[in-house]
Amino acid sequence: MKVGVVFGVSELANPQAFEKKASEFITNLAKEFDVVGGFFISTKKDFKEAKGEVNFNEVDAIVLYPLTGGTEGALKEFFVYRRPIVIYGDPFNNSLAAGIELREYFRERLVPSTLVKDFNELKAALLGYEDMRETLDKFLRMRIGLIGRVSPWLINEKFELPYTNISLKKFYEYYDATTEEEGWEAVEEIVGKAVEIKEPDREDIVKAGRIYVAIRRILEDYRLDGFTIGCFDLIGKIGSTPCLALAMFNAQGIPAACEGELNSLVGMMIVRRFFDKPAFMGNIADFGEDYIILAHCTAPLIGKYVIRSHFESGMGVGVDVQLPRGRASLLKIRGRKAVVAGVNVVDQEHSNFRCRTQVKLRVEDAMDFIDGTLGNHHLLVYVDSEVLADLLSELGFEVMLY
Repeated sequence: MKVGVVFGVSELANPQAFEKKASEFITNLAKEFDVVGGFFISTKKDFKEAKGEVNFNEVDAIVLYPLTGGTEGALKEFFVYRRPIVIYGDPFNNSLAAGIELREYFRERLVPSTLVKDFNELKAALLGYEDMRETLDKFLRMRIGLIGRVSPWLINEKFELPYTNISLKKFYEYYDATTEEEGWEAVEEIVGKAVEIKEPDREDIVKAGRIYVAIRRILEDYRLDGFTIGCFDLIGKIGSTPCLALAMFNAQGIPAACEGELNSLVGMMIVRRFFDKPAFMGNIADFGEDYIILAHCTAPLIGKYVIRSHFESGMGVGVDVQLPRGRASLLKIRGRKAVVAGVNVVDQEHSNFRCRTQVKLRVEDAMDFIDGTLGNHHLLVYVDSEVLADLLSELGFEVMLY
């Protein structure tokens, strides 16, 4: 197991006073693991220099040893590597105080982080991460992107994980580089399989196809595993929406969220990576004592579907998908917290005053769920709720299971 090691020393302290302690620590650790690094850092400048000497992306775990307090600002930078972290603290020089602060910083950003204070605990924590390597890598090495911006009405959206931001200007460059022929070719088969086409005409459908082609090229060029897009901004510029493109990507195995919401995207990616299932991202449109109705203008094309316009704007191409009935889960992630509920998909609805795909879920204690959930957008996923909750807990989420 390859382990990166970094020591933190306050700018107020003399590093030479800690050289013997650090040397003994490295010697002991190297008896059990393949150790790299061993730097003393006090500032962000020191962190940048350490980056140039060791590629911490290639280690299996990182050990941070704050030898003194006041080292949190420099050591927290190792969050960027998205590697499991063990923080070693001792009872002197405010080492443990710094360690506790660091542990919470990493956990808030969903980086597995453990605080230990003796060598046996350190060894056990590292071996535990080694046992979970495959599971953690699936999660920690996700490459996600935001095209455009987070929609301004998502007032609870807070996101601390690293992601690639592609501007709308860049998206329009990709879109303008597509042709009408490419757009039609991309969606021709999808259109042919539709049960019915209501509002959109051929021009609308071609635009939707060009959006799909543009995003597909962005995913390839930026090497993204999944993405979300600030979709409403497209309406004023090109008179269309990415609803159909998102429906296609989700059916093809590429997690795709709307409205620029990154938390929902993370949920979609977890469900796809660990269960190979798509997710329906929906608004809560109605609820009662034992039911919840979800609605949105995009949904994975995993059932019969009608091609429609986007509900709010009356433009673009949305979809009304007949999602399968049966047992499923409702998932909401926000930051480090997650709520999960077991549900039963019982019916479809077709109100003209809601987004196009409308699904009715039977939920035990629905009112309690609504009272305790973390915001609007929820994911409907065809996964057992207890299995999903257990996985999320393993990945570091604080989970409430209904």
